[in-house]
Amino acid sequence: MKHTVLIIIMALLFTSCQKHNGVQINIDTNTFISQNYIGNGVQWSAYPHADTENAEWGQLMTDEKWAMNFHRLDYMQPKLFRLLDQANWRYLVGFEKDGTPILDFNTPEVKALERILDYAQENNITVLFGEWGTPYQVHDTDHGHSDQFSGANDPKYINIIVEYLDYLINTKGYTCIKYYNLINEPNGDWASTYGDFVEWKEGVELLAAALKERGLDNNISVAGPDAVTRYDNPRSTYTGIGWVEETAKQLDDLVGIYEIHDYTEHNFVKTGEFTSFHKKAVDIANKANKQIIFGELGFSRNGEANQKEAQADPFACEDSQMEVFDYSYGVIMADALIQSMNAGFAGSAAWALDDAMHTCGDLGNKNELKRWGMWNSLGTELCGNPDDENMRPWYYSWSLLCRYFPTGSSIVKTETTGIDGLRLTAGVYNDDISIAIVNNSDVDQVLNLSIPEALTLKKFVYFDGERVIDGEGFPMAVEEGIKVDKDLKVSVAADSFVLLTSLDF
Repeated sequence: MKHTVLIIIMALLFTSCQKHNGVQINIDTNTFISQNYIGNGVQWSAYPHADTENAEWGQLMTDEKWAMNFHRLDYMQPKLFRLLDQANWRYLVGFEKDGTPILDFNTPEVKALERILDYAQENNITVLFGEWGTPYQVHDTDHGHSDQFSGANDPKYINIIVEYLDYLINTKGYTCIKYYNLINEPNGDWASTYGDFVEWKEGVELLAAALKERGLDNNISVAGPDAVTRYDNPRSTYTGIGWVEETAKQLDDLVGIYEIHDYTEHNFVKTGEFTSFHKKAVDIANKANKQIIFGELGFSRNGEANQKEAQADPFACEDSQMEVFDYSYGVIMADALIQSMNAGFAGSAAWALDDAMHTCGDLGNKNELKRWGMWNSLGTELCGNPDDENMRPWYYSWSLLCRYFPTGSSIVKTETTGIDGLRLTAGVYNDDISIAIVNNSDVDQVLNLSIPEALTLKKFVYFDGERVIDGEGFPMAVEEGIKVDKDLKVSVAADSFVLLTSLDF
């Protein structure tokens, strides 16, 4: 291993202040794509099948399991959590005879969810909170109480949401909760809204009014539209990107931040089309003078090869991305994230942190895990495989892109390389800089960077099946104390990710 690491360092070693071949990129640290960057993070749910003694699997998420997650997040230093749940999983415990909802904010399930909020509060992490969908709708005949709520625009449903937020924000003091999702991916034919924009819009209007009436509008605002922008639902009046356009036209005064999802494709990212497509949503948000984030970002699981792998895994369901086990996922996710930053997004949350969070349909079948995570906290308990609890390769690149682009960074406007698959982004934080580079191609490349400041950098490399980690599995720099005076040559191997930073933690 030591021999391999030395080879990597020698192969990728950069020098300064000398003539060389390669692509010339000038980094102007006074010209920005965006400022007040929120930061990157993850989707983290509160383990509805395993977080209490009442759960389907019992309380498998012990204090030790939670501590393992916290420890790994301590290194990652995420700046954004998307935390969605369901009223009937936590605080909606029944109904009176007249249909009045019975709420209990002291359930073990609420206390379990508060573990995530406690961590976010202690670590200054922005939380995008919300619910997956309207429970007990008229057309929901599978779970009882089928006539209790009529949809996302039911005032009775909006009222219980606001009661819950009032408890979390005013009683518990969770100032980390900044934004609220009303219905997950409401443009989808799988959503509780079935793609009905009018229902969702009316729900947002009711929610915004109720938050204002309760005096919560200074603490939290609506995030929208939460649409999957590259999905066009034939049931819906609008296309995926049309949901963003119509949110701006019809609801802009009620939306505090724009937010979308994408489960993208390899070629779409490699060619840079990812940037050009999603820039449309950024332009809409910019025109409204508001930020935009990815609430969920990942890669499509629909490919034939991926589905075959999922079928071969006795613990995975079809809604799994099996590439999370491969080094390649760390490169393509870094590429998508770098492109999002260069397009003007203010942050992105990866789907997802942990396999143990969800099952298909959230029915609790132990052999139907949604394999999307950076690890599986319950690898031993569910799969009989302790190694499944280890951090997967893509944790390396994603954690660095969280850790070294802190909240408040300014994303520098950098030149394009002109080479498909070769991209970089840079962030300035106070007097420090971080530069993330991805070579999502099969050809080695060289970048000649011109930086106006003299810096001392450290360098991380994620390369062709290799990543330098410490004894706990956390990323380690391959080189530190690198003195750079304006000019910097960086050799970037094919299918690799490199991060250079002057930030020191």
